[in-house]
Amino acid sequence: MKRTYLYILTLLLTINMFTGCDSVLDVKLDDEVKSSEAITDEVSLRSAVIGLYSEMQSSTYYGGEFVLAQALTGGIGEATGFRERFAQLANAIIPASSTYIESNWVDVYALVNSSNLILEKIDELGIDDPNSQGSALFFRALGHFDALRQFGEFTKSSSVYGIPVSTTFLDSQAAVLIARSSVADSFSQIVTDLNDAISLLDYDDDRYFVSRATAEALLARVYLYQGNFPMAEQLATDVINNSDYALNVDFNDIYDIEGSDESIFELQFQGVNGNGLTELLSVSPPEVSANYDDFFKDMDADDDPRSFRFYDTGSVVYVDKYGTSDNDVEGNAIILKLSEMYLIRAEARARQTPTDLTTALEDLNEVRTRSLPSQPILEADVPDFDSFVDVLINERARELAFEGHRWFDIVRLGRAESILGIPAYRTVYPIPQREVNISKGVILQNPQY
Repeated sequence: MKRTYLYILTLLLTINMFTGCDSVLDVKLDDEVKSSEAITDEVSLRSAVIGLYSEMQSSTYYGGEFVLAQALTGGIGEATGFRERFAQLANAIIPASSTYIESNWVDVYALVNSSNLILEKIDELGIDDPNSQGSALFFRALGHFDALRQFGEFTKSSSVYGIPVSTTFLDSQAAVLIARSSVADSFSQIVTDLNDAISLLDYDDDRYFVSRATAEALLARVYLYQGNFPMAEQLATDVINNSDYALNVDFNDIYDIEGSDESIFELQFQGVNGNGLTELLSVSPPEVSANYDDFFKDMDADDDPRSFRFYDTGSVVYVDKYGTSDNDVEGNAIILKLSEMYLIRAEARARQTPTDLTTALEDLNEVRTRSLPSQPILEADVPDFDSFVDVLINERARELAFEGHRWFDIVRLGRAESILGIPAYRTVYPIPQREVNISKGVILQNPQY
């Protein structure tokens, strides 16, 4: 049975933080006052932590457009409806005025700022609650990470174009005065927060709340993006070896069975706070559909069970991962799952020993042969690292499609320009121009935008 989340409106403190024009800086938002006074004891603290899950459910975050944006810009999704922002994403030509990036910027920093408030109140009130503290650190890391991989040059360790990194609770005036950190410093804060979270959290087989394994799994992903491949392998191995998790026999069980063995962390949705993804994916015509030629066709031809979550009408390919009609609003968003850990370890091992892909292929085939038992990838199929990357990109697309990965995969694996035919600078989303303007230039725009 689904758990009932306790939502507190007072933690929606930063929804208006970056909105409007300069006049927003001239007033003190009521929500800032209410939110800073909302946490007074251990009970209200834990309610505030539950509110962080609610912020993730935003229709422009994990409850909708963030997930779809990565499929659209990654070339496996198509804009088949009428919303301009989806057409922009599908072309991977995103203006600095895009309503998607404006809204998602607010989402990620709302999550960061709310986490900061919780962490400050823990210190201020002297509350000993390792789980709440560890959860807030996890969510702060997640918000920063989602900002960095969209708006920062995360593939360039020496780049100065990271993201604004915030570790204190800010009002609307202070928030726009934080300059961008370097990519290295941005990653450093994310890694520090996740390691601290791991030290505070306990292992727990509950898939709906943050646990130590949740933080380990996210840190494995972060290390992979950062290029720290030995640590990515180690953290992925820690999760793989955790007896609380196991690959489902059937790929599709993770969508049909809530909290299945393979799930590490999934975001729950219920009727009153339903998942906005089906509204976008299941209307007729859908706002976003799956690309037929570049994604669905080959998977369907293989009779790959992973194609069963898509429905081809002959004119459009519907995505059914979250439900089959716009009234199905209770499908969970899968944030972390065990098959991704195998693919992370496969890539980390291949990066470390590009001339010996034996162990990398073992991990990749652990995932692939679940769905295609008679079609493993053989060493003869991948004579070099570049050919392994081709296979890996395809496997990650099938396994993780429309779960918020594709764009980041082809960017960090160096294939976005060739796959999409875009210039290099467009492999990073622009900073919303509104944020640049409101900050009066403190926040620098990405090059060439």
